[in-house]
Amino acid sequence: MARHISYNIFRILQDLDDGVLRHTIWMKNVHRALVCDAGSINQDDIDTQAHHRCEFGKWYDRVDQAELLNEPSFARIGELHRNMHLATGILLRQRQTGGDAMIADYDQFINGAIDFKMEVRHLQFKLMKEVCAVDHLTGAWNRQTMYYKLDEEYERFLRARTPCCVTMIDIDHFKNVNDTHGHPAGDRVLQSVCTLLKSSLRRYDTVFRYGGEEFLICLPDSDIKQTTKMLERLRSALETMPFELDDGTVLTITASFGVAKMDEEKSLDELIEQADRALLCAKAEGRNSVLALIATQNGERFVALKLDNA
Repeated sequence: MARHISYNIFRILQDLDDGVLRHTIWMKNVHRALVCDAGSINQDDIDTQAHHRCEFGKWYDRVDQAELLNEPSFARIGELHRNMHLATGILLRQRQTGGDAMIADYDQFINGAIDFKMEVRHLQFKLMKEVCAVDHLTGAWNRQTMYYKLDEEYERFLRARTPCCVTMIDIDHFKNVNDTHGHPAGDRVLQSVCTLLKSSLRRYDTVFRYGGEEFLICLPDSDIKQTTKMLERLRSALETMPFELDDGTVLTITASFGVAKMDEEKSLDELIEQADRALLCAKAEGRNSVLALIATQNGERFVALKLDNA
């Protein structure tokens, strides 16, 4: 499940990029001191706490690490940064005292510097991929990623022959929230609804932001009846959850749900269209309900059935 992507992630990406630039400048100064002029040695680089005193280290120590707790690369970067500075200190002390640098010490220094830079780039690339795949407001997967992941699920459905359903969700009267309380309040509602969706579903269910106030959920290993029961519990939880705004106003939010099941004779676009038509039927019947759209052979008509969710 995708985590929420906050503005801070973009700051981290920028700071990592700045860190690579500062690292390159620092490396140039260290090499100048080692090769050309021992008098230009920065005493902070000799200190055993040098990794806390450089600009990158100061940033690393103060960054909101909660954004990166699940990123092994972030901890690895800290370890590599510290070791790189320790190796640098050994070389600079040898240069300062007029001794010759050992090849092994220099190799440790240069290899550490390369490993550090590569690990920073690895983390940047991973974060950039996540930013491109995730809706920045809600933390749900975005619509572009949706087709890729649904295609993967469709292939699994064809191989395993296990049921799979998709659900279109639309927040009822969402325009009224924006018009009455402003778009920041609407954003808060979208974020809260998405958080409820992700926390209420199974770990292998996937939530996508389809657009505006619409979400799509993929529910593998779940038939129409199981899916509808699950969504009915979710609909009820949403209906009873208070949404408190910054001014103390408490809103009641409901949503309409349209369900369709995967079918080997239908494309993904047709599957999504079925779920969307079920959603339209739910809204036409008064909103705040879960409906499944089931195909019949009666004149190629689709009939909206409100299933027994008890």
